Amino acid sequence: MLETDGATVGLAGVSQLLRIDRDVEHLRRGKVFKTTHETLYAITSLSPEKADPQRLLDLVRGYWAIEIQQHYRRDHTQREDHCQVRNTRAARNLSLMRSAAIFLYELQRHRPKAKNSLPDWLRKNMRKPSDLIGQLVH
Repeated sequence: MLETDGATVGLAGVSQLLRIDRDVEHLRRGKVFKTTHETLYAITSLSPEKADPQRLLDLVRGYWAIEIQQHYRRDHTQREDHCQVRNTRAARNLSLMRSAAIFLYELQRHRPKAKNSLPDWLRKNMRKPSDLIGQLVH
């Protein structure tokens, strides 16, 4: 392993460079339909004394836990990254509506006859919004 100062390679403030090789299982309806191999590179300002390899791996996993729980829904289910709205206020309002949809989905998720996935719940309410409106009014 070659140790060098981050500034000498154009990364001032960097103490460590990480390479993580991982296999990713892609799920559809709860079943693995494809496995891919990925190599992830990351940098950190944490010194080796403050963050050993296990700590760094825990930090990366913690980041992806948040990404999967929150942003995946917005990016893949609600296609937030594909939104072409550029007006700040309109984009903020759309984000609030997406958050409200996720919140309302989570409220009904544990009820009998609840929809098991956010996409199913969204489709149901797009086809028949009166049920959702009735819940909001009462």
